[in-house]
Amino acid sequence: MDAKTETVADNKSATDTAKPILEVDGVTLQYKTKEHLITATYRVSFDVHRADRFVLLGPSGCGKSTLLKGIAGYMKPVEGAIRLKGREISDPGPDRVMVFQEFDQLLPWKTVKQNITFALQNGGKTSSAAEANDIAMEYIQKVKLSGFEDTFPHMLSGGMKQRVAIARGMAMEPDVLLMDEPFAALDALTRLQMQKELLQLWEDTHFTVLFVTHSIEEALIVGSRILVLSPHPGQVKAELNAHTLNHENVGSKVFARVQQRIHDMLFADRILEDEILGEELDK
Repeated sequence: MDAKTETVADNKSATDTAKPILEVDGVTLQYKTKEHLITATYRVSFDVHRADRFVLLGPSGCGKSTLLKGIAGYMKPVEGAIRLKGREISDPGPDRVMVFQEFDQLLPWKTVKQNITFALQNGGKTSSAAEANDIAMEYIQKVKLSGFEDTFPHMLSGGMKQRVAIARGMAMEPDVLLMDEPFAALDALTRLQMQKELLQLWEDTHFTVLFVTHSIEEALIVGSRILVLSPHPGQVKAELNAHTLNHENVGSKVFARVQQRIHDMLFADRILEDEILGEELDK
């Protein structure tokens, strides 16, 4: 390769790295209940780059999980577009894998290893059972469950089940791993441990993750970038960088200041509503 060709290749590589892997462009999502048409998000836009730990943060009902369903391909926007690697998303696919908060997302009649190999073989990621087995064992080791590969889900704790779900998702090597409040149902100590293990997995593999939470502290610990959404319907209030914050500086002045800033953004509208209501009651 001559110098000119090498320069062109380097420039192309730099461009590919700078280009977002996921683009959410002015997306409005709606769904129907028996009585109402609910607007979950309104004209939400953001970009996710390769190896981002991108967090969607907002109060309950702001459309965080609905956005994840749209990105997964389970819902179509009524306005705007969602693109993965430049292609508009129209249906589910193995390039996006979801990890839910529920503990019952594993197949109960299959062992830890079988849950992972089943996904690999049925998702078309492997050409043989032996290859699927090798990949499964690799990720079982990564989530520190060696020795439990032949264990059935009912014999595992909640935290261990979540590790299996994460291992299964990562083994599929999706372009984006979608995590919908995966630690919300865990006790405080297990949640803390799972956050640390997720960050260690990211250090090892630098996978791209889109993580939903309503915990400001968790968002600051897990995320490198945070999108703050308003209460219903979800709209973008701010996007923040949080790559310098982690478990080690929880409680520090910097962490507390950012935490308070996000809290004020999230609840400013509610405080204003309370003040207006108070004034009306005083009349």
